[in-house]
Amino acid sequence: MSGPIVRNYKGGSIVYFEKDKAEDIFVLQKGRVVLTYSNVNGVEQKEDVKLGEFFGVKSALGRYPREETAQVIGAATVLVFKVPEFERFVSDKTHLIIKMLKVFSSQLRQVHRQVREILGQGEAKNPAFELMNVAEVFFKNGNHEHAAYAFNQYLQHYPDGQYIDRAKQLQDLATRKGAYPLTLPELVYKPEPGAGNGKLQEMLKTMAVQKSSSTSTVDPNSIQSQHDRASTMMSAAKFAEAAVIYKEIAERTDSVTQEEEQLVENSLFYLGKAHYKAKDNASAINTFSNFIKKYPKGQLLKETVYHLALATEANGEKDKAIQLYQKVTLLPPTDDSISEDAKAKVKAAGKS
Repeated sequence: MSGPIVRNYKGGSIVYFEKDKAEDIFVLQKGRVVLTYSNVNGVEQKEDVKLGEFFGVKSALGRYPREETAQVIGAATVLVFKVPEFERFVSDKTHLIIKMLKVFSSQLRQVHRQVREILGQGEAKNPAFELMNVAEVFFKNGNHEHAAYAFNQYLQHYPDGQYIDRAKQLQDLATRKGAYPLTLPELVYKPEPGAGNGKLQEMLKTMAVQKSSSTSTVDPNSIQSQHDRASTMMSAAKFAEAAVIYKEIAERTDSVTQEEEQLVENSLFYLGKAHYKAKDNASAINTFSNFIKKYPKGQLLKETVYHLALATEANGEKDKAIQLYQKVTLLPPTDDSISEDAKAKVKAAGKS
């Protein structure tokens, strides 16, 4: 095979849709691509792909449908790998493999943390219970494919487990895309006999030994950890709690990396969004205005002006809101979904 190809996209183009068959792996060379997906709570999330970053990797390597929609904002140039080409490309690049493993591990931890915080639960009890717990959350939220896969993992790793009958029943229902049985008693934690046996437990033991030999730990007070926690609160519609954390991050001055600086900047926008979601329009307007003054060339400037317009409209200042929507349509890129929404707002105001 000749290797990856270069592909150019116009603004607003879709690289791939959620549920599409996954065959290609992409690298963003130039421009902006946004991934849109739903978290475990069913709330829509958006995430920017960084320059030089791979996307579409998990679904392509796992050979399952895309879990997100990838849309080009403005214009973009990407490298496109077929799976065999990608595997060959990274085979001798250990640093890339480690980087991807770190990203995937972080994503799994965040999903797990979101599940537990949404359920109001504390620390993990044991792997068998946690596997069932996460599988049932997927099922209750209508994610049948992930639920069926998780139940199947439980059946494989814990063939003599205490939840075996429950797992078989729910796996069958999830596979057939049935409804979660409302008459089923709540999942209750029970110590798993022989929990020290089983492949998953052995894997966890191995990971624990490796972790103990490392001096690196996750600081719960780090900017990244705090930002993850605030995002979880937003996903769970706990806007007041999220606002407190975002405010603390936005005021921090101890960022040491470019990524942390960007999180500090973004947190001011999300603070305004938390106020807006909580219907505190006055605070939202004040926060969004502060963002525009502080970061006139910020990464989220356009989104901030748009949300300022939304909060201003919700506050009853329609004429001012229309001026802001018109400003949004002039900010680059001018052909993205935000511009289209703003144009629709201006057009609707002209008809009223």
